[in-house]
Amino acid sequence: MGQEFDPNFHNAVMHVEDESVGENVIVEEFQKGYLYRDSVVRHSMVKVAN
Repeated sequence: MGQEFDPNFHNAVMHVEDESVGENVIVEEFQKGYLYRDSVVRHSMVKVAN
């Protein structure tokens, strides 16, 4: 949370309009993602502010 959205590591499942948060910033993580030896095993499912 608080990181910038990166489609290589994150799967955006929801978007929210929030003026207090910057554009393309993750505001909530629904499911944790995993890396194995620099490759994505599972993308994080996140909510993104725009």
